[in-house]
Amino acid sequence: MRLISTSNLFSKQEWQLAAGIVCIYLPVRIFVSNTVLSGEVILSKAPLWLAEFLVNLLFFRLWIFIIGAIQYSSGRLNLSPFKLPRRLFTYVVGLFLAILFNFAFIFLWLNMEKLLAQQLHITIKRTEQETQPFHLQQKAKANTALTVMAMLATIYMVSVKRSNEQLEQVSLRAERLEKENLQTRFLALKNQLSPHFLFNSLSILTSLIEKNPQQSVLYVNRLSKSYRYILDHSDQESVTLKTELDFINAYVFLLKSRFEEKMQVNIEIPQAALDQYKIAPLTLQLLIENAVKHNQMSLENPLLITIEMIGYQLVVTNPVRRRNGVPASAEIGLPNIIRRYGLLTNEPVTVSETDDLFIVKIPLLT
Repeated sequence: MRLISTSNLFSKQEWQLAAGIVCIYLPVRIFVSNTVLSGEVILSKAPLWLAEFLVNLLFFRLWIFIIGAIQYSSGRLNLSPFKLPRRLFTYVVGLFLAILFNFAFIFLWLNMEKLLAQQLHITIKRTEQETQPFHLQQKAKANTALTVMAMLATIYMVSVKRSNEQLEQVSLRAERLEKENLQTRFLALKNQLSPHFLFNSLSILTSLIEKNPQQSVLYVNRLSKSYRYILDHSDQESVTLKTELDFINAYVFLLKSRFEEKMQVNIEIPQAALDQYKIAPLTLQLLIENAVKHNQMSLENPLLITIEMIGYQLVVTNPVRRRNGVPASAEIGLPNIIRRYGLLTNEPVTVSETDDLFIVKIPLLT
């Protein structure tokens, strides 16, 4: 459960909200509490009303802080502000505290009114009707109802305000995620459409047509499947593991047509997890691209890339055998992957490197 910082008590927006509520609530309370509002009554009670304004401002600011605590404890801010049980919990607890706070406030104010009158040497003007027991009883009931209504209205206003903030955050998150997806799509297309990649692909295809026509048909099929996946899925937030791995199998086929037995990709993922979990599109392709581009490989010492599921993570591992002239920090797309997952989940992407292994851990999405 997230903790509420006491610094929220000094939030300018929260103080403005409290001041706005008091500016509506206090004039109505004064009107209800005074049967006569003559110039003499106003002059005699003006200092008390000013003090009452300040007390009410502090009171409602504290109440807003308590509402926030209730909402956090009920999980209201966990991106589900419209679930009835949580709303009901907030209002039931809020109603109880509103009644409790109101009686505490009445007790405090009655004593403060006497103290202020003595300290300021004020003679409070009251009409004969205002001193009658029936009037005092009705006044107390009206003020209690008014205060409780104001406090419940505050709950609603704070809830709406924070729900709007949540919606704004979700909107910003969606915009950032869309931007990251576009960058990923551009990066993948840039890599796949680069002159170097196309030259190699056409050279391999030409060779296959001459030596193995049947294999060349498979190559064209996998090549078109790879491009189709990039065009169709790279703008989505997530795809199932099965969908991503179908693409990876086609992509690895293209790579092995070029590197043959110099590279291997081992995938160890339970069948049951393929449709159960999701992943951001092109994540694995970018990681394999990194491994192939930045590491040496040979028939005697092939590059082995392992993709396995450990717990709720995909762990991608490859040996570190840096190519000459390629800096260790030149990995393609890793910052993009980290940013994308930062928008999709609270679980981080972790990247680590030892003397002989490069390891990336990707959180699975549900």
